[in-house]
Amino acid sequence: MKAKKTMLTKMIAVFAIVAMMLSMSMTAFAISSTDQGDFTVSGLDTTVNPQVTAYQIITVNIDNASGQPAYPMYTWNSEVALWLKANSYSTYVDDTLGTNAVADVFDAINADTETEFLEKLTAAIKNGSVNVTASKEVTAAEGSAAFTDMDMGVYLITANGGVKIYQPTTVELVPAYDEDAQAWVLSNATATMKSNDPSITKTVDDPQVAIGDTVTYTITAYVPDYPENATNTSFIVSDKIDAGLTFDGINTIAVYSDVDKQNVVATNNYDVTTENIEGRTFQISFHDDFTTTTTADTLYITYTATVSANAFGTNVLGNDAYLKYNNDPYAVTTRELADDVDVYTYGITVDKVDKNHTPLAGAKFKVTKDGTPLKFSVTGTDGIYIPDADADADADEVEVSAAGVLQLQGLDVGTYVLTETVAPPGYVLPTGSITVVIADADVNGEIDNADVTNTGTVQVDEIVMAQNITSFDVINISSDDAGFTLPVTGGMGTMIFTILGIALMASAAAMIIVSRKKRA
Repeated sequence: MKAKKTMLTKMIAVFAIVAMMLSMSMTAFAISSTDQGDFTVSGLDTTVNPQVTAYQIITVNIDNASGQPAYPMYTWNSEVALWLKANSYSTYVDDTLGTNAVADVFDAINADTETEFLEKLTAAIKNGSVNVTASKEVTAAEGSAAFTDMDMGVYLITANGGVKIYQPTTVELVPAYDEDAQAWVLSNATATMKSNDPSITKTVDDPQVAIGDTVTYTITAYVPDYPENATNTSFIVSDKIDAGLTFDGINTIAVYSDVDKQNVVATNNYDVTTENIEGRTFQISFHDDFTTTTTADTLYITYTATVSANAFGTNVLGNDAYLKYNNDPYAVTTRELADDVDVYTYGITVDKVDKNHTPLAGAKFKVTKDGTPLKFSVTGTDGIYIPDADADADADEVEVSAAGVLQLQGLDVGTYVLTETVAPPGYVLPTGSITVVIADADVNGEIDNADVTNTGTVQVDEIVMAQNITSFDVINISSDDAGFTLPVTGGMGTMIFTILGIALMASAAAMIIVSRKKRA
């Protein structure tokens, strides 16, 4: 008996130990009102780390004695509850369940209604209508923000900074019943911020231009999607035109809401100015009521500029567009994005020389482009010409400078033919012409190669391509080096008549001599 009692005693002890262990296990899973957890917010800008703020708007009620949620489980922050009751969201509060209890109707709202609600609540918190202190603010890193040691509850999450405009969202750090553990447990939570990315791009109808060309630019601007009740909704587009271009005026600006440029945005939706805008050529400020109500995601802004006479100062004519907007719709903070597009112009330089490469002055040329005769105007510097379609009819001839140089500047890509019409004094006028092909397939302002060919007696030497200019020597032969030619002026017809006349005179003289001999 004594042995049996001992065995029974041991068994009872084992059961007691197991029961105690089970009890300890259950206690380990039980939650307390002081328990904290972590959550992570993703979907954030990776280029400029934004500030992410968490506001606890709902708390969780826990019965510490049982380690279980108390009834009602969720309660609104008292300041939030006051705002809900004072606005159109009073049904979200059910005081019959307990003071400021979260009503079941709030759990049943759809996504669109929730988005609208969160945007309005965020605006109220930001403008001070709801006095809720931020629980924690975190600077994001690599597109996410980690919140640690946070009390249980539902948090309103806002973010600002960087390029994106963020929609407020929520994260629920709340206990859930674990069937396997047979207890309420608190797990870490995650949330993803939704956002839109304002952007601006600029294009040009033809990036390869000549002086005098009209250039059409298009600015494509993404319309910021501001939350409802946002307090700061700036949307400003500006443009800075290079000194080598002349803006054709405000009246050339047009705004469209479609890529095909069929739907014009009325001018009463924006203001345009050209004054006091920090070096910008013009600025378009869209009205807030347009920005927040338009259904267009993107606007297309066009305008024109003319390539000016001083465009050849650089082979790259830059043009920058800017988009300024509020990246925090609830504060006076703005961000500016920019994009640029370049247009390019080219040139031909002729060095007129003799056989020893000594410069020669006085030569003249006519020029065609793709078969069309060109007219030019002088820049004010001897030997430098720019295309000018409005020049006088007799401006179709260009002259080499006293230094023996001819520069054609501000040309477009294409095939140019130079024909010498007047040779330097004392030099022979060559036959044929010079063909120069200007090509820039990469559209980067650099001519692809020095493509120069000649026909007839034209002599071309020292062909060089330097970025956007093709240069070469054109050699003239002096009259002395050319040898005797009869006649110096006139054509072959005159020479033939002269030879025939001499022959006839010789024949007549011979006949007279023969006639006299017969008489003798």
